[in-house]
Order: sequence, then structure tokens, then C-alpha cells
Amino acid sequence: MCETCSSTLTRRGVVAGLGAAGLAAIPLPAGAAGRRPHRVLVFSRTTGFRHASIEVGVETIRQLGAEHGFAVVHTEDQRRIRARHLRRFTAVVFLNTTGNVLDDHGRRDLRDFVVSGGGWAGVHSAADTEYDWSFYTRLLARGRFLCHPVEQPGVIVRENPDHVATRHLPRRWQIPFEEFYSFTDNPRPRARVLLSIDESTYQQDPNTSQLPSEEQPFPPPEGVTGVMGDHPMSWQHRIGDGLSWYSALGHEIDMYVDPDYRQHLLGGLLTATRHGRRHLSA
Repeated sequence: MCETCSSTLTRRGVVAGLGAAGLAAIPLPAGAAGRRPHRVLVFSRTTGFRHASIEVGVETIRQLGAEHGFAVVHTEDQRRIRARHLRRFTAVVFLNTTGNVLDDHGRRDLRDFVVSGGGWAGVHSAADTEYDWSFYTRLLARGRFLCHPVEQPGVIVRENPDHVATRHLPRRWQIPFEEFYSFTDNPRPRARVLLSIDESTYQQDPNTSQLPSEEQPFPPPEGVTGVMGDHPMSWQHRIGDGLSWYSALGHEIDMYVDPDYRQHLLGGLLTATRHGRRHLSA
């Protein structure tokens, strides 16, 4: 979700230059009989705010797949979230989705895919999605979007130095310009936190809860605070036999040409697809 979106780069310019950002090679495990091939379904349907970075994000994931040995299929058709289609995949990625994006059949089949061993990865406003579906709240370890301030610099803290999505990062990672989410609940009691944000390095308030909307044309001036104290920004956890990985980063177009962010995203994709390959039958 964002009412103020800007970028110093155009989508066309970013897409043209994506291949210039070199990444460390992360090999996928060799094939094994009875396992699905690594194949990732990227889903970016929106029924609320639509991020300008979606096109670049899809192209980034396609390039990462080509470079690191996993197939990528992109769709915004909710009818593709069906058991007969999902059996071809090892992971599903919700890339900057917003609002309610699945029908009842899709909800049922995505839930079954994950709890039976599939991988799920959520990027940025995946946390601003499917508010009235309790299973999706479980996917996010209850870390649903609450609010965000204006885009600004901030410092991300690497909490896990060994995870494939974070081991390349410095202990303190300076982000030059991004939209930083606050969440309705802290996922830490239910998830393995990979990244957090140092709240002393950016302003959490004022935030979107103080802005007029269709639901609340005259919001109270105090709104809600974006201050969390302990403020996770990326995490993962098991859900049934499956695995959920989430990163709050990925709003700005510029992020997708940042080698550190691309490697972070790649690590999340590999975490999800490797899990699905290990736990799903062919």
C-alpha cells in the first residue's frame, strides 16, 4: 500500500539494465527421482493499490530463475491458483499483491499446496493482501501491514548471518530510499526473523493512518503509530509441511537493481522452492 510513490529510475530503464547487477552463484541441488523440477509461480494480481515496481519485479525474478536454474511462470489470473496448476510448481510467490486476490477455490488450493509441503514467498505488499482469510494471516505469522511513512533512507539490521537470503549482507545495511512497513503484530514469537530495521534511523510517523481514504475520509489526527520497538522486516516459518518466507522490502523500483536486494530476494526464492522440491511429490 502506498499513497506516495516515486522513483529515480524508470521501469523501462531498470528492466534494460537488470542483467548488469552481478550476483554470487547459488547452485540448486542436483535432480532426484520422484521430485518436482524447480518451478516458481509468480502471482501479482492487485485489487487495491498497484505498485509501479511490479513489472520490474517480475522481470527480476525471471532473470534470477534463468541465472540460477529454476523456471518462472508469471500470472495475474486467479484461476491459475488451482490444484491442477499448482502441482507443476515447487513454490508460489505473491509479488506486491494487494487486496483480496483469490476466490474460494484459490484459497483452498493454495492452502492445500502449502500445508502439504509447498513453498510460499511474499514480497512487500503481500502483507497488504487477503485480510479476511485467517490462513493467510498464518502465512504471514500474523505480520500484516499496518501503516508506512513516506519513503526515506533507513538501516536494516541483519539478524541471521547464515541464511541464504541474508549471509551476503553487512550487519547494518543502509537502504538509500524505500517504503518501510509497520505491522499489526510482531511475527517474532512465531517465526525465524532474518532482518529487522533500526527505528532510530528513520521516522515511523506521520504515516498512512493519518491520511484520508474512502473508508475514513476524516481520520483522527493521532492515527496509529508505526513505532514497533522490535521491528522485523523479513522472516520465515513452517506452516504444516510447507514453508513461508516474507520480506517487507521491494516497494521501490530502484531496489530491483540493487545487488544486495537482488541477492536477498534470490535467497528467499531459493528457500521456498528448495523446500517445495524436498517435500512435494512429483
